[in-house]
Amino acid sequence: MSTPMPAAAHVSRCWPRDRDYLDGRTEIRLPSEALLHAYWDADILDSNGVPPTTIISVGDDFFVRFRLELDGGLWACIAGDWCFDIGFTPIGKGTGFDLEDLLTPGATHVTNWKGCETTCVELNVRVPAGTIPAEYCDGTLYEVGAKFQLHCCGKPAAVVGYEALEEYQFYQP
Repeated sequence: MSTPMPAAAHVSRCWPRDRDYLDGRTEIRLPSEALLHAYWDADILDSNGVPPTTIISVGDDFFVRFRLELDGGLWACIAGDWCFDIGFTPIGKGTGFDLEDLLTPGATHVTNWKGCETTCVELNVRVPAGTIPAEYCDGTLYEVGAKFQLHCCGKPAAVVGYEALEEYQFYQP
């Protein structure tokens, strides 16, 4: 069952002072959602940790922050690897890609996670300058979306989610 949550319905237990509501969508294919809830968010941040404008120079480093807040007693019985990624689909010229394919292998993963140890997962990924391709004259406009999935025992699990992040233009300075 997919459940979009309105912003007012959930105050983050993990990041209560962060006004950026965990607004990604989730789907959990298990019998009881009463014992398993997941709230998630992904953000593109500049090198100072704040959201940049939606026009970014390929000459600048930036960060992608993934946050996942897990609520419910069954999470304490679950362990695995969280796989996060950001997909870029060009509007106009260019080629689509997943950020994970352009970074060091495993840079977008949280491995050996155990729900009995923590139910707050945060991963900050540095994206070095020059990583995102952009056309020479007018840059490249991308539709950007974040996604995640839990893998247990080396196999994909039925906990997945996404968040549409909007359009970003990357340009050559």
